[in-house]
Amino acid sequence: MRFTELQYGVLLVVAWLGFRALRHHRWFGVAWLTALSLGFYGSFDPRYLLLLGAATVLDYGVGARIGATEEPVARKRWLAVSIVGNLGMLGVFKYGDFVLQTLEAALSLVGVERTLPRLGLDLPIGISFYSFQTLSYSIDVYRRRIEPARSWLGFVWFVSFFPQLVAGPIVRASEMLPQLARLPRPDPGAIGEGVALVLVGLFKKMVLGDTIGRSLVDPFYAVPSRYNAAEAWLADWASYFALYCDFSGYTDIAVGSALCLGFVLPQNFDRPAFAPSPAEHWRRWHMTLGTWLRDYLYFPLGGSRGGPLRQWRNLFLVFFVSGVWHGVGASYVLMGLYNGVLAATWRLVRPEPGRGALRVVEGLVAFQLTALSVMALRPIELGRLREAVGALVAFDRPAGGLGDPVAIGLLVGVILLHLSPRRWRTRLLVEARTASPALLALAVVLVGGLCALYATEARDFYYFQF
Repeated sequence: MRFTELQYGVLLVVAWLGFRALRHHRWFGVAWLTALSLGFYGSFDPRYLLLLGAATVLDYGVGARIGATEEPVARKRWLAVSIVGNLGMLGVFKYGDFVLQTLEAALSLVGVERTLPRLGLDLPIGISFYSFQTLSYSIDVYRRRIEPARSWLGFVWFVSFFPQLVAGPIVRASEMLPQLARLPRPDPGAIGEGVALVLVGLFKKMVLGDTIGRSLVDPFYAVPSRYNAAEAWLADWASYFALYCDFSGYTDIAVGSALCLGFVLPQNFDRPAFAPSPAEHWRRWHMTLGTWLRDYLYFPLGGSRGGPLRQWRNLFLVFFVSGVWHGVGASYVLMGLYNGVLAATWRLVRPEPGRGALRVVEGLVAFQLTALSVMALRPIELGRLREAVGALVAFDRPAGGLGDPVAIGLLVGVILLHLSPRRWRTRLLVEARTASPALLALAVVLVGGLCALYATEARDFYYFQF
């Protein structure tokens, strides 16, 4: 069940009606949402529920054991159980066959020809998100930043809450569990804002992102050697903003869905292409992953403390892990290496952004260098990636015909909207909070009808594969 399908709209309405009916019975309401969330996740593949259940049981138990002892060694051992368990599941299911394939290739380089067996495991949808979510709970309990969850049901709800389960935002127990202190009351303003966000997300994903992707991105990556440099640079920008519309559109739908039910999810995007440096760009893109890596990897490594080389190392490692987290394959490893070197080197060369016109120029350079890494954020072979990079300098190659005017117009519109003042979006959501039910219904019909025209060509959200 995808967010772009009518079934999801039905699920959201059913969740709201049941939750509203049970608002005076807190734990019945939580049980209702939890049951629907598990059903939503199981609709992709019922087997996925086993792994989700294992992660939930693991960290609920670890959190309880850490909270029950003051012995430092015992606390560290229980935390190690959580780290090994979560990263072990993620590693086996997501990277097992890739590691075996890489080891096979390494043996071949030294003259040992051997075919290693493959695990053949399907990648459970959302595992990269909920494994980080449950792991952060155990770490926060260990650091005494939160108390262990008192309710098993509440913890299951926190892990499985359907709007953010399969592709984020990556939420933390400190953000979500306090919202269960009492069930939220129906708030027409929050519902209006939530509906507006859902509609904005659907439009960004189905009309803008998918159209740009089909017309400008897919043809280029199918045969990169066919296109010249101008078309390659156009495809690079199209890749970036198509992915932005896809993922930020998903986030808008997730945040809006949660708001309709009375819950608040964290922000995940803040105009990343407007950032003055590569590191700042990734702090504004998938913000919950960035803050997760900052709090649980960058700071423990030492952060910005120490000399320049140590700072370079820490920043590089964070971006490398981010690249590997995104997917399985050599292209994702290259993405992590590239962004790690770029962000760490930029920090050494330009520790402070310039002012005025210089800041604008730096921002454009930072954006373009960062956008190049999107080429590697695709499940393509290295040979195809090499052809795509080579096309960027194919100035003498004849045009291949990449230039759909409608898609280019949409791309220009996306860029302009991306760079628009924040107050425009704020004003839209404020207006939505005070809009009448009739006006909201009209917006649903109009935007929903427009998106329905694109429904047959709608794609999976890109981050579902992570």
